[in-house]
Amino acid sequence: MGPPRCVELPTKGHYVLTNAHVPTGCIVGELPAGVSVCVDNVAELDLEVRNGMVAALYPAGHAAEHTRAWQVDLRGKMVLPTFADLHTHIDKGHTTERSRNPNGSLSGADRSTARDAAFWDEADVYRRMDFSLRCAYAHGTSALRTHLINMSPKQTQLTWPVFSALRRKWAGKVELQAVSLVVLSFFRDEEAARQLADLVAQHGGILGAAVCCAEKGGDPEDDWTTCEADRDVLLDRIFTLAKERDLDIDFHTDENGNELARGLRYVAQKAIQHGYQGRVVCGHCCSLAFQPPDELAKTLAVVRQAGVTVVSLPLVNQWTQDRSHEGGRTPRWRGITLIHELRQAGIPVAISSDNVRDQFYAYGDLDMLEVFTQSCRMAHLDRPYGDWPQAVTSTPADAMRLPQHGRIGAGLPANFVVFRGRRYSELLSRPQFDRVVVRDGRPLSEVPPSYEELDYVPAAIKSGEVPVLDVGYESDGMVVAKTAIGGPLSPKGRSGRFPQLLNGRVDGSGSSAMLPWLASSGGSGAAATAGRHLPLFLLLSCFVAALAAVAGPACHCALTRILDLSRLS
Repeated sequence: MGPPRCVELPTKGHYVLTNAHVPTGCIVGELPAGVSVCVDNVAELDLEVRNGMVAALYPAGHAAEHTRAWQVDLRGKMVLPTFADLHTHIDKGHTTERSRNPNGSLSGADRSTARDAAFWDEADVYRRMDFSLRCAYAHGTSALRTHLINMSPKQTQLTWPVFSALRRKWAGKVELQAVSLVVLSFFRDEEAARQLADLVAQHGGILGAAVCCAEKGGDPEDDWTTCEADRDVLLDRIFTLAKERDLDIDFHTDENGNELARGLRYVAQKAIQHGYQGRVVCGHCCSLAFQPPDELAKTLAVVRQAGVTVVSLPLVNQWTQDRSHEGGRTPRWRGITLIHELRQAGIPVAISSDNVRDQFYAYGDLDMLEVFTQSCRMAHLDRPYGDWPQAVTSTPADAMRLPQHGRIGAGLPANFVVFRGRRYSELLSRPQFDRVVVRDGRPLSEVPPSYEELDYVPAAIKSGEVPVLDVGYESDGMVVAKTAIGGPLSPKGRSGRFPQLLNGRVDGSGSSAMLPWLASSGGSGAAATAGRHLPLFLLLSCFVAALAAVAGPACHCALTRILDLSRLS
């Protein structure tokens, strides 16, 4: 039996949801005559569902005049269309514990993400990406675009086949799109750039790059993402490769608080020059908040002319931006871009999840209601709410070329989410865990997966490719293993067991109870290994003996956990 739900709906057939509250901006077409609309642009409707489609909309309480279908009274519960998440990174999601960002900064995220690549293999990437999609689907997302890190041949060869496999698996549930993510300087290698563009086209993807996105982005010293000396040449190359293969383009731009970071403007100018209006998305755009009024006006004008969709990532940018590397300093700036000014300039604005439980953001669950809720609080998307719900529904769906997603209307698939909250003050105050996600008229039974499913040992540790350097104790007495690329990695197995350490490496079988430096495979090599580690073994023995004298049986339990390791997360 599943968790309690805010309402019970028929599992198939013909029914009507009466007295629903639906944001007007999420409704396609004209509102039926006589529909009441409140100050927050929420309409009171009856919504008829037949054979998986929205058959009709009526003023609240009037459906019975038109149909004899089974009625379910929502009593004012809010109904939103399923969400479209335009900017995510599910290839690196759920890695925050095994390769921690040491200080929460953007540069710290870059370094720890690069270290985590040592763990990546097909099984690891597939498992984490699929886990992410299960979260998004259960929360009510029907379309999702992910950026795939392609900074190394290993990552490129891994991520695209996994993406294609998952796109097939999730077809009809989550419309999945992917973007190649490299820095602008990557395109200096013309052959590598061509090969990447060909691979993206082969998998039906989107071409991407990061422009003016480093902590020093916009400064001539940043030759990684700003590339001032040859920026125009590199941007021309990207647009040319995309045009030749008929690819849309999705950029990371200006992910910092530097006034000189004007990647958004550079990209928009090139979109106009190459006739690519309406085919470009730019994410982050944080530095807009620091541009003087005259420079901001120039940027907004060219972005509007280029038809660029800007996607803001409030949860992630408030976490990394204006963060002190040393700690102890309160941020002065929320990190988000100027979404009100962009919207007022006639520029499409979407809001998305971005990173989830990785080095760029340690939290999140691909729940677009949470993203919208926090965005309302951080960016004041209220008084009035207006049409801001479109920023997580139809606006991103339009950028993804998915005209049937992110909206409710007669003749469209019955894809929507019913929430217990009856108005925004209720919807945005509680997590709404008892929401009902409806797909093709059928309520889903899926719930977000358990984090315990991610308690597995990456093959790189099992094989010894990533050596385990040390085993020790946390302050709470938890035994942890520290790897060569970061750590510590904490045990999460159901039995409290760790993978067995053998000769300084991890054996996932857990079949041996011997300490690593006493594990013998015969010959002088084994003796030499034992000899090298004997002092450490003696020191550990003395430490355990001292603990035993003080803690008694509790120490015996801790020793057992060291000797019989079975899982790392």
